[in-house]
Amino acid sequence: MAGPHALTEHQHAQEQSIRFALVLDCGMLAALIATALLSGALTIVAELVRGTMVLTLEAFAFVMMRRIHRGRTVAFEFGSGKIEQTANLLLAGGMLFGAGWIALGAVDLLAGHGGVASPGGYALGCLFAAANTWENAVAWDAMRRAERGTGSVIMKGQLHVRLVKVISSLLVLTALTIATLASDPLVSAWADAGGALVVTAFITQSAVGMIRAGLPDLLDQSVNEDFQIAINRVLARHFDDYDRLDRVRTRRAGHVVHAEVAVAFRADLTIAEVNRRIDAMKASLDEEIPGVDVSVIAASC
Repeated sequence: MAGPHALTEHQHAQEQSIRFALVLDCGMLAALIATALLSGALTIVAELVRGTMVLTLEAFAFVMMRRIHRGRTVAFEFGSGKIEQTANLLLAGGMLFGAGWIALGAVDLLAGHGGVASPGGYALGCLFAAANTWENAVAWDAMRRAERGTGSVIMKGQLHVRLVKVISSLLVLTALTIATLASDPLVSAWADAGGALVVTAFITQSAVGMIRAGLPDLLDQSVNEDFQIAINRVLARHFDDYDRLDRVRTRRAGHVVHAEVAVAFRADLTIAEVNRRIDAMKASLDEEIPGVDVSVIAASC
């Protein structure tokens, strides 16, 4: 018999897709270290720094997802939404840090302070960039199929980051191809630095978008007016079931809406009757707001 926290098919697929991506990333990171040492190309060195940082954050997100799936976050009163958003914000912060490092290196190269790699180094970088593009595309496709219809904030964040990596690796491949084929070292240096700056801009834009999406929920964003109206409709529908409304609290944690309703019942009602009325209110709230996490607190008049 399955345990209380047995994984669903969707959860298993999510974990498998991220585990698969992590294994691929570890292999590519080892190849990236060797390529950066041998080629000396700025874009490859920048990819090494970014890849190491993103891999660390992806591993953190994977660990958090496993804990959420196995019910090890019950200490968080309002669910796992904040944990998921925190993982996304950490990932976005890492992307911004990496983007800044890349930009500084590109500026140094354009100013003539950085060394230009050899044609052989750029060619080696091209081979790695092609392999990296393929690896990111395969991992993105696996995550896309696993995330479909699940609504997981961590999966959506991982899918978004992986898409950024696919496009970034394509831009890196283009820049290194130009640098390899150019006969003028100056053109190679500008192609290397220009590609790095384009990647920097793309990563920065994506990271800022993740922060804008995740920060409001992390700061206890209230639910929108439509949810409040839906709750009022349910309370009006069950007006005769309770004697006094004490309070209504609502909040959003990630993609989950939490509602706490405190009502008072007549003292002469049996516990069974009070539970029946509470269950009816919860069912109505679930109809109005699918997936809502509702708590009805009962008191006596």
